[in-house]
Parts: sequence; structure tokens; C-alpha cells
Amino acid sequence: MKALWQIPAILAITAFISLGYNQIRAKTLPLVCPWSESISGSSFSEYVSIVSIDEAAALFSNNDVVFIDARPESHYDEGHIRGALCLPWQQAEEKCFQIIENIPPDKNIITYCDGATCDLCDKLAVFLCDLGFDQVQALINGWTVWNQNKLPVDLPETQLIMTKP
Repeated sequence: MKALWQIPAILAITAFISLGYNQIRAKTLPLVCPWSESISGSSFSEYVSIVSIDEAAALFSNNDVVFIDARPESHYDEGHIRGALCLPWQQAEEKCFQIIENIPPDKNIITYCDGATCDLCDKLAVFLCDLGFDQVQALINGWTVWNQNKLPVDLPETQLIMTKP
């Protein structure tokens, strides 16, 4: 009987100490994680920051960023963010040096793919960080949100003809 009341007491003391330590440490952990449709189901790395569409658009308009499309080349060919480079995650090791050789190491890089649960941009961003790039961010669901905000894209000529009024 004595052990039955000791178990909840030990758990309460442990929770109190843990919460107290979390409040005094330099980088506190959130007690409640905000759930967002834009990042639901993703497993983004702690090493890569997520860029908002507004930040990405501002960097684009200032010509202060290189976008890298992590989707397969066939998807890139169907349309991509204007000026984006194609580096499919599945071929990153094979093609990375021919793609990144002209990108200065201090240049802002935003990787993107498509779909709220797509983690290709995160994997590619971590890969680029491992190669020595410091300013790499991921735009979650990048292709879709870029189009939803009617930002500049490159489309194949046949698609351009069909979309003209």
C-alpha cells in the first residue's frame, strides 16, 4: 500500500523538476507544439530552418537567394520556381557538384519540394549543410505555396501557350 502513493509522488516530483529545469535552460523546449497544416507529418531536421513563403518571396525579389528544387527532374521540367536549379534528392550525390559549383558558400539557399509531408527538401538541405553551405533553409510544400501566392515560375512552352488568355 505504501508503494501505491509513492509512485504518483515520485512522478509529480520528477515532472516538477523537469519543468523547472526547462524554464531555466538557455534553449527551452515548448510544452505545447503548435500544429500547422504546412508542416504536419514532416520530419524536419533540427539543423535546417524552415522559411516562410513571405521570407522566401522577399529573398527572391531582392535576388538574394538560390532556389534548389529537390523534386525529380520530370517534375522540375513540368514547372519550377523561376531560376531554380534542379538537384533531385535521389541524384544529389551524383549531380551535386555540377549544380553547386557556381554557388558561393555564403549565398542563401532555399530547397523546396511539393506536398506538406514531402521531406526531400529537408534531406537535400541537410546534405548541402554537410557540404559546407551555412545559409540553407527549406520551404515546406514549396511548389504549391509558391503557385498559390502567384509568384514567378518557369513553365514549359506548351504550358505557357495553354495558360495565356
